[in-house]
Amino acid sequence: MKAYHAIQELQATGIVTTGISLRTDGVSHAPYASLNLAEHVGDDANAVATNRKILFQQTGLRDPRYCRQVHGNRVIDVDNATEAFLENPPEADALISTQRGVTLGIFTADCVPIFILDVETPAIGIAHAGWRGTFARIAVNTLAQMKDSFGTVPTNCRVHLGPSIQKCCYTVDAELLTQFAERFGSTVHDGTNLSLQTANVNQLVEAGLPFDSISISPLCTACRTDLFYSHRAENGRTGRMLSFIQLNSEN
Repeated sequence: MKAYHAIQELQATGIVTTGISLRTDGVSHAPYASLNLAEHVGDDANAVATNRKILFQQTGLRDPRYCRQVHGNRVIDVDNATEAFLENPPEADALISTQRGVTLGIFTADCVPIFILDVETPAIGIAHAGWRGTFARIAVNTLAQMKDSFGTVPTNCRVHLGPSIQKCCYTVDAELLTQFAERFGSTVHDGTNLSLQTANVNQLVEAGLPFDSISISPLCTACRTDLFYSHRAENGRTGRMLSFIQLNSEN
C-alpha cells in the first residue's frame, strides 16, 4: 500500500511530484499511529526518521525544506535561503521555489494544505492554512511572493486544496463565522460550520486566479481518521501528515 495520496490534478502535468502522506504503514505507536512525519508533536524521533525514510523511498523525493509553522502568513523564498535554513528553519507558513529536485513540505492534521504550480516559469509553492492563516490570506501572500520572486502570473497557475477538515465537521463560534463572512463572503459558512476551502478559493479568485484553475479534495480529515490525522477529531493529540511538492528534474 502506498504511504501517500498523490495530487493527480497537478502531477498529471508531468512538471511536479506532489501529494500528501497517509497515516498508515509507518512505525509510530498510538496516539501517533502510524506514519507520523512531524518531529514537534511528541513522537519518538527515531520513529519519525524511519517514517520519513519510508515516504521518501516511495516517492523519490529528496532535499526537503520545511519551516516552523506558526499559523501566520509569512512566505519563505527557498531559492534565497542560506545554509542556516536547513539547520534552523525560520518561522513561516509557506514556501516557494524554482529549484528542481528540491522538496517543499508542510505538516497538517486538519489545516488546509495549498499546493501552487506555476506551469510556465515553472515555479512551486505550498502553504499551511488553518483558520488563522486563511484569515491572514496566506494563500494570496504565497501567490504574491511568487510573482515578486519569479514573475509568476496567476492565470498561469494551478492550485489544489488538499485533504483537510471540511465544512461538515468544522464547527466554530459565531464571532469567527461573522468575521469570515465579512471578509470572504457569506458562502464560507453553513449555520455554525465554516468552510476554510471556500474562504481560500474566494480570496484566490479575487487575486486573479481563474476559478477553473482551482481543485479541491473532497476528503475530510476529521471524517477519515482511517487515512489521515485530525487534530480536532483526535482531541489535539495525534500525528501530522506531510504535504509535499517538488519540481521534477528535466529529462
